[in-house]
Amino acid sequence: MQYIILIGDETLTLDSIKSIDHCDSVNSYDVTELDNRHCVNFGSDHIFYDYEGSSTEDYEENDLKKIPFTKPNFIVMVYTSEERMKKVIHQENFLRGIYIDNDFGVIAPIEEFIKDGMPLNGYRVSTPRLLRHRGFEFVQRC
Repeated sequence: MQYIILIGDETLTLDSIKSIDHCDSVNSYDVTELDNRHCVNFGSDHIFYDYEGSSTEDYEENDLKKIPFTKPNFIVMVYTSEERMKKVIHQENFLRGIYIDNDFGVIAPIEEFIKDGMPLNGYRVSTPRLLRHRGFEFVQRC
């Protein structure tokens, strides 16, 4: 699975995600085994949305300067299909006015992220925030 991080102001919550009509979805539901996780099922693939709250402790000072929100909220969008994630992000009814963190050094407004072709990889200078946050050790790929 891969992920990107959605960054918004204090109004960004899982309810924001639940209000989106995800085209071609079979169903969507809260994952009862994990707090703050919502799943959108497309049959052959799915997207998890993990609400991470407002903690900025995993961000370095220079990354925080790229985030314009005084009290940012974070949702990790975990996907099994890159094509599906891109289709969802392109939907007219998907969130706007948010930022995307690809965890490879790009933190940009969603509109710019889309315009730039949705860069999903690049040189990783440190352990990814999501993995650091969840206590994993990162082994860089060749």
